[in-house]
Amino acid sequence: MAKTKYERLFSPGRIGTLQLKNRIVYPPMGTNVCTFEGEVTDRFLAYHAARAAGGIGLDIIENAAVDTQMSGARLPFSLNIDDDKHIPGLKELTKVIHKNGAKATLQIYLGTLWVKPEGRPVFGAELPLEFSIDDIKLAHQRFAEAARRAIKAGFDAIEIHGANINAQSQFRSAVWNKRKDKYGGSLENRARFMCETLKAVRKEVGKKFPLWCRTSLMEPFYVGDGKIAEYGVTLQDTLIHAPMFEAAGADAIHFSVGGFYDYAWQYYSMCPVEVHGVAPYLDMVEQVKKVVNIPIIAAARITPEAGDKAISAGKLDFVSMGRSIQADPDLPNKLAKGKEDEIRPCILCNHCIETAAWADGVVCSVNPSVGREKEFEIKKASKSKKVLIAGGGPAGMEAARVAALRGHKVTLYEKNKKLGGQLIQAAIPPHKSKINDLIAFQKNQLKKQKVKVELGKELTAGDVKKIKPDVVICATGVKPVIPDEEVPGLNTLRNVVMAEDVLMGKAKVGDRVLVIGGDLVGCEVAEFLADKGKEVTVVRRSRFMADKMNPDMRMILVDRLKQKGVRLIPGVLYQAATDTGVRVHVRGGVTTMAEIAADAMKNIVADTIVIAAGSTPNTDLADKIKGVKVQSVGDCVEPRRILEAVREGWKAGLEI
Repeated sequence: MAKTKYERLFSPGRIGTLQLKNRIVYPPMGTNVCTFEGEVTDRFLAYHAARAAGGIGLDIIENAAVDTQMSGARLPFSLNIDDDKHIPGLKELTKVIHKNGAKATLQIYLGTLWVKPEGRPVFGAELPLEFSIDDIKLAHQRFAEAARRAIKAGFDAIEIHGANINAQSQFRSAVWNKRKDKYGGSLENRARFMCETLKAVRKEVGKKFPLWCRTSLMEPFYVGDGKIAEYGVTLQDTLIHAPMFEAAGADAIHFSVGGFYDYAWQYYSMCPVEVHGVAPYLDMVEQVKKVVNIPIIAAARITPEAGDKAISAGKLDFVSMGRSIQADPDLPNKLAKGKEDEIRPCILCNHCIETAAWADGVVCSVNPSVGREKEFEIKKASKSKKVLIAGGGPAGMEAARVAALRGHKVTLYEKNKKLGGQLIQAAIPPHKSKINDLIAFQKNQLKKQKVKVELGKELTAGDVKKIKPDVVICATGVKPVIPDEEVPGLNTLRNVVMAEDVLMGKAKVGDRVLVIGGDLVGCEVAEFLADKGKEVTVVRRSRFMADKMNPDMRMILVDRLKQKGVRLIPGVLYQAATDTGVRVHVRGGVTTMAEIAADAMKNIVADTIVIAAGSTPNTDLADKIKGVKVQSVGDCVEPRRILEAVREGWKAGLEI
């Protein structure tokens, strides 16, 4: 093995009696791919086998419910460990993880204590049920019983979940815990439920079995403008609680950030996006590290570089890498071998968090094999074929990568002089630069797999007829829609530009800008222009802005736009476009009622009109090819997201 530059990250570590080969931890990422009864499935086994084989030191399995009757608000297809019947499946899981070189920890938890379990935990929701003392004792018993089962199933350690959203974090929160007895009120009382749980489990498992808890550094409250304040649990609370957890029997503490504010802001803080920067909570972790004598595991966008330096500086002991290893299970092995340019990058879109609750399981925008490892397994083809690919965007490049890995002879044509397709402009708006990492990864893969790339050359039907390939994959993207029929007068104006040209710096824009189209592109170009000091208004016919994107991330984007003074006017009927702006009929849903009266006519003054009204599939090439198998992928099928483009490209490569 080549010498890695991350020496501390790959140094052996110990938690209690548990010896680990390195300091890389895969945290308990929700997958939602078990059965409705909470049993392990083949998909779940394959998912964890891939991550264990990828080189992690420790795999912490997502929250297994200790009692499904006492609490609510859990994923419908998550693990259970409230009955001995679950032991055989969990035993298969530990065997798979051990076989692939990692240690296995089971995270056990008690879900939220809502008056109405189906209720969504949002600011202002009903306060939790008040557990009786008997209920609390029963909960401790359930945790102990779960721990017994975990040991029988072969787990190497147990983690008690007390971070983010569950009963343990409800007890810790001053906002949600309004008890008047010994479990509420003071700092010490609010930590009592976790301390007693640790003691109950410790009594069950014995002094030497590795046991720890996960807890939140603080409970975040979103105050706007990308800023977070401490809410029901503060860092100062944690500085007092952490030594209490150590005294109660914890061999380590695993930190994240989260609490009971609305889901969008919960995920925004718990799983930081690009706006936060790298390792945004590391200073907090360091402060807690100073008050305990046990190892600290920490999460939240800690990159390999930041993690290695933090371990060297004594700020933490183990690094949780969730979304990055979700995107590429082989990340640790690639780091160890010095192959960083081969790591499939997480683009911080948080789609894996948003989709965890879907019945079909977790989804990753850049890695369609997440939770579907067998379905997307790449195997050598029985016969090598000649493959032509039209289009060097995410779908075309992914199809080329997979087809080449399977042994096919692949040539990719891109009419522009750069690879990337629509990813190039998608990476330009604020907080989207991580998309450039995806472009770089895919380009490097084409080079590594020896795909012949023809830049500045558009594949034609004549080329296909001459070359006589076995398969043609069309990834020809889209054509922009210009809504000149919906907006009378639009096609007569000189002050109209396309959103793509604005982002690429090809169009001049005045000080007052009207963006026609309020989906993702329209909203992102609006933020791009607002950051340049432009006065921006976005209008669209639909009732909501950016309603096709991840709902939680949509809330964050819309909030940023409002904070930056962008006027958002949904629900309009276009009347006429002139060289001074656009006249619309407003059907309600405006930025503020004081600004524009509902059901009113409004002249929106603008120096420049930017068109972001969507796009239509470019099927020109696919329609002309005859006599050869043709498969279309990505936006030339239907304009969508990176997720669909990469998935369809990968599947097209598998099917050749």
